[in-house]
Amino acid sequence: MSPKSAGLAVKWGHKNPLVYVDGLPTWKKAGNRVVPTVNHIENGNIVLIDLRDTAVVEKGYIPRAYTIPFADLEDAEDALPTGLGAPIYLYSDKDSDIINGRKMIKELGYKNVNGFYGAIDAWTASGKTLQTGPALTATDETPISWQKKLGQGEISISDFTKSLQSELIYVVDARTPEEFESGHFPGSVSIPLEQMKPRLKEIPKDKFIVVHCKTGGRGEIGYRILKEEGYAVKFLNAECECALSGEFEIW
Repeated sequence: MSPKSAGLAVKWGHKNPLVYVDGLPTWKKAGNRVVPTVNHIENGNIVLIDLRDTAVVEKGYIPRAYTIPFADLEDAEDALPTGLGAPIYLYSDKDSDIINGRKMIKELGYKNVNGFYGAIDAWTASGKTLQTGPALTATDETPISWQKKLGQGEISISDFTKSLQSELIYVVDARTPEEFESGHFPGSVSIPLEQMKPRLKEIPKDKFIVVHCKTGGRGEIGYRILKEEGYAVKFLNAECECALSGEFEIW
């Protein structure tokens, strides 16, 4: 569960809730499937793509879905969102199209591509209605538009990147020392999550603090710790990879 959910669990009387800090990115990287909830598909800040043939789509599709037939997907690079971190969900009546579609989009550099297997059955089983007629289309001229929505305490990737090498922020790396030594953001300071409370005196209160980890889970926990201590703080809720050279990628 997430740090926020763990906090709620404690309030509800659970004695020992655990947080899977590496989260879904690590789960998916290991080759495991994820199962999105219908509510997430309906209301989440995602991109939903229907890979079925157009004639089939028009007989009934999930509202808000864009239609890109699998046969056209290979040539649809410019129709996809510009942000490589956009959470993309693919569905079809053929699992093979979802599997191959994920592979094709990931090869374009997209980091968060998911399959919604059994989508139509899951949608209708939850009491939702399919939409009929032409679906949203994504083309080179009218690509899919997506923008990350920030949650409480989050800093945007662009703001973080712009401020990283300035004196405006103090970056706390909540990963393990081994992770830090394998590569980190320029100017960041290693304070592993489990050491954060004992080492509070090392974190200046006259700076704006940003906590980060590899995927955002430990960063959020660190944010909550420092917030309770009165720090001006945010966290980077994103995946990142840092090289020893100082180069980095965030999505």
